[in-house]
Amino acid sequence: MSPKIKHAPEHLIEVSWLSQEESRALHVMRDIEKCLSKAHKKLTFDRVHEIRVVLRRWYSIWDIMCLDRWQDDQYEKQIGRTFKELNKQLGKLRDIDVNIAHAKEYSLPEEVILLWVKKRKKLTKVVAQRIGKLKLHRAVNALKTYLGRKAYELEQYLAFSEDELKLSINDSAYHHMVGFLEATERVAHEQAKLANSDEELHQLRLSVKRWRYILAEFFGLTNLELVQAQQLLGKHHDLTLLKEALEVAAKKIGSKDIEGLEEARSRLVLELSSLTEEIAPLKDNLPYGLRPSTSIESTY
Repeated sequence: MSPKIKHAPEHLIEVSWLSQEESRALHVMRDIEKCLSKAHKKLTFDRVHEIRVVLRRWYSIWDIMCLDRWQDDQYEKQIGRTFKELNKQLGKLRDIDVNIAHAKEYSLPEEVILLWVKKRKKLTKVVAQRIGKLKLHRAVNALKTYLGRKAYELEQYLAFSEDELKLSINDSAYHHMVGFLEATERVAHEQAKLANSDEELHQLRLSVKRWRYILAEFFGLTNLELVQAQQLLGKHHDLTLLKEALEVAAKKIGSKDIEGLEEARSRLVLELSSLTEEIAPLKDNLPYGLRPSTSIESTY
């Protein structure tokens, strides 16, 4: 059989980076619009998580688009502030939701779980009121207009100006995005070699997440090694925060009044140790150099 030659996919070679960025932004924006229609409803665990995930997808795209000159003062004023405040408020609920879920999973004392459940109920009312004051639909509508205007402005600017960042309207989506992907891989590689402390593992988690989103959103790739690494690093981070939250709760309730506190502490320490061991080999086997490709039969 004749050998196969790998090529970058045509849909990433034939489209410009500017068109791809606008297309991806519009795609995620539509998902944001669907999610935000639920933001005024009951803020359940699943609903909070769903909205937070789509906002993370947005930021993974927008962080790159900012480097490519998409952001101006109008974005921050009409859209950015609203999204940041929404993310901040939902983050408060998400943090306590994760604590409650893991507290049940690892059989933390009932007194502690009850304390957090009560706090969640109170916090939900406050968060719901603050989200209710945000003009979410106005922000989404402003984003629709903004993306169209900014795409036109960038196209005109790059067509008639010499850009100091060496951006070219003629660069393909594939070759343009590979630069961002390589930079993200380099950061993750350096962090993976050194990550041992809780904070270092947390920073590696953020880099892996950024890496995974770039592959998914701009290259259409999902990688199981990255998914597994992010999940394990995420769980390590969650349990680190849970361990800290347990101590705060114990101080508030009174350690002497909490049955099974020492056993709970021990379970968390053991689980964190086990996760650290599980993460260690993954750090050495992250998929550096992963790129989308198509294979065709050689004709010679």
